[in-house]
Amino acid sequence: MTARRLLGGLTALLAWTALLVQFGLHVTSNVDINGAPRSVAMSIVDYFGYFTILTNLLVALVLTGPMVAPGGAWARWAEDLRTTWTAAAAILVVGVAYHVLLSATYDPVGLAAVTDLLFHYIVPTLYVAYWIAFTDAREARWTRHAAVLSIYPTTYFVYLIVRGEFLGTYPYFFVDVGTLGLLVAFRNAMAILAFYLFVAWLIALVAGRVRVPGRPAGR
Repeated sequence: MTARRLLGGLTALLAWTALLVQFGLHVTSNVDINGAPRSVAMSIVDYFGYFTILTNLLVALVLTGPMVAPGGAWARWAEDLRTTWTAAAAILVVGVAYHVLLSATYDPVGLAAVTDLLFHYIVPTLYVAYWIAFTDAREARWTRHAAVLSIYPTTYFVYLIVRGEFLGTYPYFFVDVGTLGLLVAFRNAMAILAFYLFVAWLIALVAGRVRVPGRPAGR
């Protein structure tokens, strides 16, 4: 087994494990983050409202596609530079943003502590290392791809606004339109988008400088 398959398989396994365990914890919980009662259906809706969950799911899908459906549409999507670059930048933002903005206010225990570690530290570290080591960075042009890279985080913010209008809740305090107002929430979202694009540029720069045997180096 090659180093690429080993690291990719391990990262996918850890991401899927964290997603499934956290899903079980979420749907069996009778209360939301504020302690209010909620149904199983609302628990599922809440689960898919987190950028952390969606991005770890994206990473898991990107890594799994080429292994289970090589040559198929899933694999072609998963191996596209635009897809992998988006996943790498987004998962690194997940880790950094959580550590800086949220870790001090969240103190999970038991299995939740394990998934917290996987979601925010282990999977981001492993996948970014995987992307830098095994991506052909010659085609990673930030100026050419910035607009495409922006689609995922921008779509998520729009989703948050629509979701919040219907449910009246927001998964992250820094984009809570109900509390902050749309203008402040939008400003915060744009700051995160700018950081995300900087991260995308940075990891492409690093990937272009790393020399891995058997992988073409960036220009």
